[in-house]
Amino acid sequence: MIRIYNVLASLAFLFYILPVHAQSGHLVAHAAFAEKIYLQLDADVYTTEDTIWFKAVVAESADHRPSALSGVLHVELIGPDEQVMDRKRIKLTGGVGSGGLKLEKSYKQGDYLMRAYTEWNRNFGPDFMFQRYVKIVPTNGEVGRNPMTGLHRVEREPGRYALQAQLNPTLIDPEHKKQLTVYLTVDGKKDTLSVKGARNGYYPFDYALPKGAKIATLNMETQRGIRYTKTLALQDSVLDLQFFAESGELVQGSTSKVGFKALNGLGRSVAVSGVIMDSRGNTVAPFTTNHLGMGSFTLTADSGVSYYAVLDSSSGRNSVHRYPLPEVMVAGRVLSITKTGDEIGVSVYSNRAENDSLFVQVSCRGVLHYLIRASLKNHRIATSLPVADLPEGILAFTLMDKHMQPLAERLFFNQRPETRLHIDVSTDRAEYRKRNKADLSIQVTGSDGKAVDANVSVLVMNRDHIGNARALRENLLSRLLLSSELRGNIEEPGYYFQEAGDAPIADLDALMLTQGWRRYRYDKPPQDTFLFPNEPYPYVSGQVGGVFSKKAQAGIGLTLMTFGEKQSITAQNTDSLGHFYFGLADEYTDSLDVLIQSANRAGKNRNYTLSLDERKPPAIVYDQGRSVERIDSVVSYVVQKRQERAQREYSYRLAAGEILLDEVLVERWALSPQQQKVFDRYGESDVVISGKAIQDKEEKWSYGLYSVLLFNFPNDLRIDRVGDHGGYLRASIIGGEATLVVVDGIPVPGHSYEIIPNIPPSEVKSVELIRFAKHFSQLYQEVYPEASPLKIPPVGSVIAIYTHAGKGVYAVRKPTGLLQATVPVYSPTIEFYAPRYESPAEAASARPDLRTLIHWAPELTTGDSGTVKTSYYHSDATGETIVVVEALSLDGEIGYKELVYEVDN
Repeated sequence: MIRIYNVLASLAFLFYILPVHAQSGHLVAHAAFAEKIYLQLDADVYTTEDTIWFKAVVAESADHRPSALSGVLHVELIGPDEQVMDRKRIKLTGGVGSGGLKLEKSYKQGDYLMRAYTEWNRNFGPDFMFQRYVKIVPTNGEVGRNPMTGLHRVEREPGRYALQAQLNPTLIDPEHKKQLTVYLTVDGKKDTLSVKGARNGYYPFDYALPKGAKIATLNMETQRGIRYTKTLALQDSVLDLQFFAESGELVQGSTSKVGFKALNGLGRSVAVSGVIMDSRGNTVAPFTTNHLGMGSFTLTADSGVSYYAVLDSSSGRNSVHRYPLPEVMVAGRVLSITKTGDEIGVSVYSNRAENDSLFVQVSCRGVLHYLIRASLKNHRIATSLPVADLPEGILAFTLMDKHMQPLAERLFFNQRPETRLHIDVSTDRAEYRKRNKADLSIQVTGSDGKAVDANVSVLVMNRDHIGNARALRENLLSRLLLSSELRGNIEEPGYYFQEAGDAPIADLDALMLTQGWRRYRYDKPPQDTFLFPNEPYPYVSGQVGGVFSKKAQAGIGLTLMTFGEKQSITAQNTDSLGHFYFGLADEYTDSLDVLIQSANRAGKNRNYTLSLDERKPPAIVYDQGRSVERIDSVVSYVVQKRQERAQREYSYRLAAGEILLDEVLVERWALSPQQQKVFDRYGESDVVISGKAIQDKEEKWSYGLYSVLLFNFPNDLRIDRVGDHGGYLRASIIGGEATLVVVDGIPVPGHSYEIIPNIPPSEVKSVELIRFAKHFSQLYQEVYPEASPLKIPPVGSVIAIYTHAGKGVYAVRKPTGLLQATVPVYSPTIEFYAPRYESPAEAASARPDLRTLIHWAPELTTGDSGTVKTSYYHSDATGETIVVVEALSLDGEIGYKELVYEVDN
């Protein structure tokens, strides 16, 4: 007997589950509480003069409704050296926001990681952070001299190889001297090496590779902390053919589906074909992958034999090599899922002695939809569920025993395109020419045919902006329904949701069988605790300790003053644990200056210990395999077009007489008396860090000057903890030998160095670094008068700190009960600009308009009428023009639409 319970209606007949909230039904996975994040990018390839434009969508995981939980989205651009190049904080309104990242000429060529996360989503680990790689190339097409030359694999003896290269760190850091640090990662295993013996600037590198090594990543770091990374595929021609039994096992006597996937030495899919054979020499089944290297076949397993695959010689691979299938189990269970018409078939086979009922749990995105209870009959259970009663997306079918412990799992993608938003896009004209105006009309309706209030983005681009990649790249549909739920990289995610017709169900099922096999992100049971609170708006939080101790102080009066465009004053008392939390008004600036004044219960200012909560960004996980040099034809085409456009723009400006100078940064106009004193005695500063720059980098947590320098200026300073019992922070100039400190021109005695780290950043005018300072030995004797003359370093460097008081380290005092800090708020907004040819004279201008990104409107709303309009002017780019429209309704319905038309000369 089979019993099927729709849990939203009658699960209580089986067992009791406390409801979570009305919209989520019954949860079976912790990640059902998570948010999904999607960034729509305008392109995949950029030059160093471009801006990366993005729209952010943050949706509830369970039903894709725009999230009201988070109001701040953190967006980061991470370079190949695993350093954050830029960071933005985007305001989310109804789960939607937008922004841009202006690229710098100094960025090195390579694959850069775009990462986005909310504070709330950090509770669910990196699985629910948005990550996507973009390629950045120099505008002029010149990469420069290569810091790593001759990187190759050499055979020392049969089957034993070494990795060799010539490394020149001065090409990335002209000040580098002496030994070079190299980090080598081979197939995930890391090693740290110190390389010496440079000749003409090049260091020889030679490393014995372990047997069978596939990928090696070489990362060199100069003494100033500047890095350069490159990855080499050691066995590009090696094929890895993997097989995945439908629910985890091949079981004696069962007929089940087997998924397979072919990968090359770089971990990228390849198309192959061949046959499955058994150990008796019989051909069991042919197999052929799709273009993404995946496929499936059915197999009736026999425990008395083993199975293996042999490739066809036409595949261009080794037709002699055998690729084994999983071992056949004598006893076990198989859970099979098939789709026939409008029904999803569920079948269970078991050759075990099953005396109790089995359960099949059917869930989607961590929400339980059905629970099937049944007993085996002739070793089998078979039933079906209506497709229309289940949501679109990945369904998890989990076979469980009477104790509700999982026995097997199978993922299946339920295609229901009729539930998506329907988008109609129309233009005001049938034909367009260069610089013509276009009026675009958009109508959005729901699955019921009625107008829908939706948030809409419109991206208009010439074909050269993105090449042929648009049909395969990630979009809103593929992100929310597919890639946000499977671990690992999904190649060509847009392929599965093409507007001309979704991918065949066989291809989607092959993806579920291979990549989805034990890689579903909704695999952890619900939990009651969350480490990270949600962030509805920027805030300042911390704790108040006593005047003479760190004991938490409850009921302390605090007054917060902010100094942005809208100055504000807010008061509150600390809670029973001495904590405080101030929400900040909307401010769009790199950093906001704040003051927190503490007072006792009588209202008198008192110097309590105020500390801000430390909020570190999540650890960076960069796929170094991305740095393997393998630019495909689509990327090469886009790179060439981008660089040609930039060169034409430059040539026109030069011919038109425009002055083309790089930005000149004036570090200092005049020297103060203290600076003049330091200059005369120790020499000119090599690096000047202004007090404003230090305050701008100060985070919501702060424990003095060195804490800011430690995390924000790693290329210039090294800050270590010295001494016993926790010790104190001590700074040294990278590559500058021994380092001493003078404050306002006054040397700091050695016994007072523990005072320096706690200087409030607000009291600092500047920090200046003098490498290999003059008269260093004399200064060392002043700082350490007891030092032996034989142990005094002959050369060294000086850190010169200048304070507003100007009277040395002992004169730096913090006002009574006052904490000064700079805290991050929303990043300044940048507007997308495109010329408007509103008059005949403007349209006939001789200045070339080489834009390939024609129009970008990320945050349009349709309102109750379901309609919205937008307009733009074409550039001088002719040929195919593509309009991409993505939409998300308040109820979580998703829509995607493309319109393609021609622009003539």
